[in-house]
Amino acid sequence: MEKLVPLDAMTKVVEVLSPLSSEDRARVIGAALALLGDAQSMIAAPTFGGSKADGVELDALPSRAKSWMSQHGVSTVELQQIFHIEGGVADFIAAVPGRNKKEQTYNAYVLTGLGQLLCTGAPTFADKAARALCEISGCYDSANHAAHMKDKGNEFTGSKDKGWTLTAPGLKRAAELIKELQK
Repeated sequence: MEKLVPLDAMTKVVEVLSPLSSEDRARVIGAALALLGDAQSMIAAPTFGGSKADGVELDALPSRAKSWMSQHGVSTVELQQIFHIEGGVADFIAAVPGRNKKEQTYNAYVLTGLGQLLCTGAPTFADKAARALCEISGCYDSANHAAHMKDKGNEFTGSKDKGWTLTAPGLKRAAELIKELQK
């Protein structure tokens, strides 16, 4: 067998890894290094804590947020494309997804709850905060907002006056939105 030089090996590895997502590439590389007995290498799969990204200490994320990320396969890199987390506030920095204002409104409420989970560990939020995201993103329709909220489904519970809380289906939907926004 012909001995590979590092450049040739790298070329072959890049060919194999190029069709995979960034997260899957990191997993494959980490697993390969572990199989080769090099698990202590500097290269590792993405982690939740112990590193900084965009100046945010990822250890600072509440344990419930880390658990949600792990359960739904959401990486910190993906979150940072959607939220700017600093000083206990998660600012939504992407476009709210949806085919129409009703869907966008609903998604804005789910994403507001997710932002609170990332900052406080609890997916509870005030109507005022979600409405503000709707206004900023251009999906707030004062004539139809209340009607949109009547059809909210089971993904969050509560009321305008008492606030809202994402349910388990809402947290799952939040993960789907994060994945959708990566495309």
